[in-house]
Amino acid sequence: MELIRRFLLIVPLLLTVLLTGCQNAYGFINARWITEIHLEYSPLDREQKEAPFESKIFTDALFIKDVADAMNSSKRILGDLDYDYDFRMKLTYGDGYTEDYIVNLGSAKGNPGLLLSADRSSTGYTIPVKYADRLRTDIFGGEQAAPEAEGATITLDSPFSLSRNPLISVTGQPESLNLELINGKYSEDWTEPSPLAGRNWSGQYRLTVTGEQGDILSTYPLSGQYRETLAFDGFFQIEFGDYNGDGNPDFTIGQYGSSNGNVFKLFTLNKDRSIEELPVNHTPELFVSASGKYSVKLTETAGGFKASHYDNSLGKQVENTYRWVGAAFQKVQ
Repeated sequence: MELIRRFLLIVPLLLTVLLTGCQNAYGFINARWITEIHLEYSPLDREQKEAPFESKIFTDALFIKDVADAMNSSKRILGDLDYDYDFRMKLTYGDGYTEDYIVNLGSAKGNPGLLLSADRSSTGYTIPVKYADRLRTDIFGGEQAAPEAEGATITLDSPFSLSRNPLISVTGQPESLNLELINGKYSEDWTEPSPLAGRNWSGQYRLTVTGEQGDILSTYPLSGQYRETLAFDGFFQIEFGDYNGDGNPDFTIGQYGSSNGNVFKLFTLNKDRSIEELPVNHTPELFVSASGKYSVKLTETAGGFKASHYDNSLGKQVENTYRWVGAAFQKVQ
């Protein structure tokens, strides 16, 4: 019985035999919608004197993303389990909804982890070694093992541009608006099908306006407008419009929201080449169902715009109209 209870940490090869090809049963966990993660430590070794903490609340966006990645990569283990665990985990979403899980990691790297829903504690899911080791580094500290990255040293001599947009047709000037990664990381994951699989550039981003010779005319710290770490999975073009009717080009920058759409913020490019956000009252971000993942052309109206999204609770597409009033867009009732 004790061998079975400790099988995850002692005999990880057994997991390979027990795994099915199914994804986890929790659905896709979107890190953007999680506001905090509460971990309560309950070590396998009850006599262990050094614990990372007894109870801790994490709000760091990178840790939340690591947890979401681990959950999204988990695989079902066949059969009932008799197990022990070292963490109870509570996810809290922006609307106050919470979910409770049981997590078994241990501090020793190189082993998979175990994940269970508190409501379905007899059904287990294994967390691949790569993702389990990331969580161990986050929680217990130490250097993160990354054998899959051996020999993959990449050096950049300048910011990395994921979007370069000539402005000659927008402002009449031989300039460009660029989205640049200035501090972050690049990774690839082709092992699991998910909306965020494949290539990924994440970290701190800025918007720049550059002249004809590449000289920087203005910069805008884009990451400062978002709570979470920005991530993009490919190159894209920014879509322009004039939504508040002032003659300056406006544009959207978005992030993955769900299978039903993406979340966007609105910005404007002033005549002095400065960039600023155009606030939309009553919502920090616009949820829009459209083909453009990272920038979308909204439907312009007199002094505003229309945006639509699919509402799961209603089972249909919902369209909202917004009008520029004073210094912000207001939803038209």
